Amino acid sequence: MGGRPRKPTAVKKLQGTLQKCRTNPAEPMPPNDLKAMAPPEYLTDSAKEIWIFALSQAPEGMLSTLDFGIFSEWAVVYDQFLTISAGIKRDGTLQETADGELIASPLLAKLNATISLLRGLQSDLGFTPASRSKVVSFGKRAESGGSGNKFADLK
Repeated sequence: MGGRPRKPTAVKKLQGTLQKCRTNPAEPMPPNDLKAMAPPEYLTDSAKEIWIFALSQAPEGMLSTLDFGIFSEWAVVYDQFLTISAGIKRDGTLQETADGELIASPLLAKLNATISLLRGLQSDLGFTPASRSKVVSFGKRAESGGSGNKFADLK
């Protein structure tokens, strides 16, 4: 299937681009926010910390309990990214063979594969810098006196 990847309705709502005519009226809307869930036990301690931190930074209602699986995958892959990056920092990008020849570290290939996985998951979850730049934070605008809706604030 070609074309642009579909954007989650929650992301469209946060970005202010949600249009009723372009939404599925029968779309399942999970009632529970993922923030209410504890990290799964199978995650490493560092992946659990990543889980907790990322959910503390995510806008309210952006992730539901149905996103549990893909969010868990993201936490695992992000943890792998950090582990591999630490290994490259420790060992360097070049290694010397028994013949004295310098070769690229095998960790670089693993890092590139991990980054590729991470980019896909971040895109699916709406975690990329491009999508964040389009998100409208209604909470901050409401504190400053506006409703967050530029049309409702017109007088």
